[in-house]
Amino acid sequence: MKKKILILAFCVPMIAAKYPSLKSNYAVNLPTIKVDSITEDKLIQALINVESSNNDNAYRSGEDAAGCLQIRRTMVRDVNRILRRQKSQIRFNFEDRWDRQKSIEIFKIYCNHYNLTTPEEKARCWNGGPRGLQKLTTKRYWEKVKKHLAIQN
Repeated sequence: MKKKILILAFCVPMIAAKYPSLKSNYAVNLPTIKVDSITEDKLIQALINVESSNNDNAYRSGEDAAGCLQIRRTMVRDVNRILRRQKSQIRFNFEDRWDRQKSIEIFKIYCNHYNLTTPEEKARCWNGGPRGLQKLTTKRYWEKVKKHLAIQN
């Protein structure tokens, strides 16, 4: 098994160097998006498209993620904790995840609390939590969001 891995480790770079055109067939040309032109409304709509395909009734049972922004129960609890610290009287319940406007409010409270300012920060931390910028998987998520932003423009 080790010999096969060693042979592959040696051969793949050689083949790639000899036939550079093989890689270009798989390249995806994404339109350039000016971050300055991304409004919060456009970002939220792109997130909704990525998360639920614009479906307020979307539900992923394995994660217990519900609604247009696929909000989990832990997110509702986190946002309620944030609101308590802010001495706000507002609270959300788990059913609020199904309401588009309340889901958007939850998103905004979350982003404001964690000082997320750029569209990339907001998208990646929405997907990966407060430390989302440190996670490789959230880069792929951001690429999906950018595709939807490009479609909107």
